[in-house]
Amino acid sequence: MKDFKDKVVVITGGATGIGKATADRFGPKGAKLVIAARREERLQEAVADLTAKGIEARYKTCDVADLDDTKALADFAFAEFGQVDVLVNNAGIPGIPEMLLDSSRESYQRVFDVNVFGPLNGIWAFGKRMIAQGTPAMILNVVSETGLFVAGPMRGGYAASKYAGRAISEVLRLDVPKHVQIVTIYPGGVQSELGGSKEMTRIGMPAGEFIDIIWPQIENGEFHIVSPRGPRTMSPKTPPGLRRIRPLRPHFDGDQKYDSKWLARQMVG
Repeated sequence: MKDFKDKVVVITGGATGIGKATADRFGPKGAKLVIAARREERLQEAVADLTAKGIEARYKTCDVADLDDTKALADFAFAEFGQVDVLVNNAGIPGIPEMLLDSSRESYQRVFDVNVFGPLNGIWAFGKRMIAQGTPAMILNVVSETGLFVAGPMRGGYAASKYAGRAISEVLRLDVPKHVQIVTIYPGGVQSELGGSKEMTRIGMPAGEFIDIIWPQIENGEFHIVSPRGPRTMSPKTPPGLRRIRPLRPHFDGDQKYDSKWLARQMVG
């Protein structure tokens, strides 16, 4: 799908970071936007900014960990625009950095509620309705490079959730009809208020720069969407199915500052 004029795009976690940068790219292409997040004040700021740019945008508060809340988001989007052509499952949280042996069921459960059941709830709430439209549609699942390899210690819950997210995308791609395109996006270190934390904005690639880099891959209909750097850090033992992603990754001078393992060391340090 390359023509987004008059397409309706729903973006979870759409008020800040990657979600907002995605809205900033879809909007000028002529898309109509519905952005969702838990913090209404950030949604209001984002919609005001989009509207000032001449982009048609609405917002709805939504906790993606709650299926009923996500179904209400779907009802809102279809009521406002009559269709949904693109769903971006972007909302996520980083979890608590902790040693696996010191972790708890509760800390893992919260990460899984958002990072695993969040996209599942989006798929369950929107998927069949998008299929039934019978027109070209797209579901983009924003996972993480941590769904390809573990960048550092104390990331057990987050890494497990992102590996699960990649598996969900892989299965969904096999389950849907051909007119529905599935895209899996693997950001590395990108500046964002991940889970509402501004701490995540201090390091990494600006979100707009990240979207600029991956946008041609989205337009080309690629399934695995990768950003600079990370797979260079993959082990020689990386399974061939993941190693094949390495050549897809764009590189440029100075991109070492986006290396996931390097960024993980900065966060721990």
